Amino acid sequence: LTLAEVIERARAASPVLSTARASVAAARGEERQAGAFPNPSLVYTHEETSRGGETNREDIALFEQPLEVAGQRGLRQEAARLHREAAEARLRAAELALDFEVARAYAEVVAAERRATHAREAAAAFASAREISALRRERGEVSGYEDRRTALEAARYAAQRADAERARRDARAALATLLASSAEVSQPLEEVLDDRLDVPPPGGDLPALRKAGLEGHPEIRAAELVHRSEEARARLARREIVPDPTVGIGYKHERTAGVSGSWDGFAAQVSVPVPLWDRRRGAVEAAEAGERRGAAEVRQVRRRVVLAIERAWVELRAASEQLEAIAPQLGSEAEAALLAAETAYAEGEITLVAWLDAVRAYYEAESTYASLLADHFIRRAALERAVGGSLF
Repeated sequence: LTLAEVIERARAASPVLSTARASVAAARGEERQAGAFPNPSLVYTHEETSRGGETNREDIALFEQPLEVAGQRGLRQEAARLHREAAEARLRAAELALDFEVARAYAEVVAAERRATHAREAAAAFASAREISALRRERGEVSGYEDRRTALEAARYAAQRADAERARRDARAALATLLASSAEVSQPLEEVLDDRLDVPPPGGDLPALRKAGLEGHPEIRAAELVHRSEEARARLARREIVPDPTVGIGYKHERTAGVSGSWDGFAAQVSVPVPLWDRRRGAVEAAEAGERRGAAEVRQVRRRVVLAIERAWVELRAASEQLEAIAPQLGSEAEAALLAAETAYAEGEITLVAWLDAVRAYYEAESTYASLLADHFIRRAALERAVGGSLF
């Protein structure tokens, strides 16, 4: 499995992303609803009056339509559209957060696999040395102390191998959890992972990365869109102070008992709410407070993104320097030196202590290098998450 394949599987299984996608779908429905016109009303009125044995009857049917004369519908649409775009930006931010978690778990699995491999090799080497030491003791070439020391080192590296295998299983289980479709069912991760973690540092300097983060980070965009949505809601609240009239037009039928014939005609009606008890002051205050809160959140998110970029940049540079320091000491030359030391010990040319030091130095350096490589990979992923870009 490559990192891209693991990320794709994790995105498909993530309940966090499912929730974010549902929020986007809900925001789209709210945007559609915000464009709806107020429903009209059908009103039927029957009036009947009488005096002196005479009766007068009136039937009136009206079609009434509320009118929003202050542009409230357009502001509702604008606020809902901005809210939907903010939900989409939050979905993108959730994807970046999940990508980072997957990348970190992926790198930890690869590093644990490498450390387990080195631990197996070291345990095998000391098991072989144990056999060589027993043969040399029978020939009288080594002392009982050296033979027991070799057995002790073999047991110690066997224990380290067991610890490395346990760490490998734990790392794989953590990554499998991110790929599980539900919390109740988690399948073990059996696939072999691509172990290429030696990614180069990102191009550009810190000011350029800071500028890119401020311009394109989805969390900043989401905060800005929410602020603009709150601004539209505040304008809507102030517009709603203006009463919305209701206009009605219809048919009127009138007849009087004892009088032949009837009267037919049309009826017109206009009603305007009187803002006597509710003048929308509380709604305006709440909307204006939400607008100020949105502006404060934009400043807060921008500051958090800048600090995250600066921190990730420093940590990535430190990890790169550590890798550059240790990388030249490893590779084919180190393997050749280890093989030469093992051969020299088997032939009795070096002491046990010298051979133990050579083996320990090699495998500890390889294990440290695997950890540093994974740490560099994770720091690179953290920087790209802070900037708001895709992973690698």
